[in-house]
This record gives sequence, C-alpha cells and structure tokens, in this order.
Amino acid sequence: MHHSRMMILVCALTPVCAMAQPQASGQLHALHSQIAALQLDHALNLTQQQAQAMLPLLQSAQTKIQAAKTNWTSAQPGLVAALTQAVTDLKTTGTISASTVQAVQAARPARGGTLRQDLKSLWQQAKQLLTADQIQALKTVKLGVGHPEGDASDAGTSSDHGEAHRHFGRHFRLMHTVLSSDFESLVQARASPG
Repeated sequence: MHHSRMMILVCALTPVCAMAQPQASGQLHALHSQIAALQLDHALNLTQQQAQAMLPLLQSAQTKIQAAKTNWTSAQPGLVAALTQAVTDLKTTGTISASTVQAVQAARPARGGTLRQDLKSLWQQAKQLLTADQIQALKTVKLGVGHPEGDASDAGTSSDHGEAHRHFGRHFRLMHTVLSSDFESLVQARASPG
C-alpha cells in the first residue's frame, strides 16, 4: 500500500516539477539519460547474442509504454473538463454531483494494470538473458553523475523507511534507463554484426 501511495505522489508531482524546470531542461534530461544508458551499457557489457535477444523485448516494452502515453494524452481533455466541473460543483453547492463523479470516472484512461504486468513479464524475460555477473552489475551500477549512493550525508540517518525510499528511487531510475531509447540504441549497436 505504501508503494502505491509513493507512485501516486511521484506521478502527481512529475508535471509540476517539469513545469518548474528552465528551458534547457530538455537538453539536460537528454544528457542525463544518455549518461545513465552508457553507464548501464558498460556495466552489462552485453554480448552480441544477448543484445539480439534483448532488443525485441526492449522494443516491445517501448511500444506498450507509447500506447499507454497515447491513451493518457487522449483522455486528458475529457478529464480536465470533468475535473473543472467538479471544481464548479464544489464552488456552487459544496459537493460534487453524482453526474460529475461519473463523468470523471468515464474520462479516466484505462488503468495501467496490464502495462505494469506486461513490463514486469518483459523484465523477467530480459533478466533470464543475463549472467549472474551481469545481474550483480544491475544491482550495483551507479547511474548518473554526482549521486553517489550511501554518501556521507546519509550516514547515521539511515532508517528502514529511508532505505526503502532509496531502493524505490534506484529501482525507478534503473527501469527508466533500461526502457530509454538511449539504452535501446546502445543495445541495437551491440546487436549489429561487426
């Protein structure tokens, strides 16, 4: 339950954080993504055969993610209209009408439960392609610049709660990197003969 609340918070804050970024954020994001993908590529050091087997899994995952993004984008205008009506209801009557609640529920995009399961399945298939050393590298690879895990500022303040947040953040960043187009390009290069 705690994990789902954290995901809701992350999803809710992501657009706000994105709006607060300066104009160069697109370029900065691209550089951070490229650095993390290169670090992961070097850590795994996939063979050509592994890369050839992993590439369709990555492409399938990206297709599923893109379909979910498209679904969410197409649902936004209807959801904005329904939520705007909820605000109007609250301002005028102090409650949200049943018809507005139904409109909000109808406007929401289909739940991502199948996407989550599909990605989990693809992740399990991808891990089966890796050696024990490569799986260990996944657990220990440092992604990014200037974010040492367990640095001195964390010493003495570690708790189970803080450790869970760090684990979630690390797992999220790793999955984001694995599913990035930058990492897919690197796997594509390793899969190519020559």
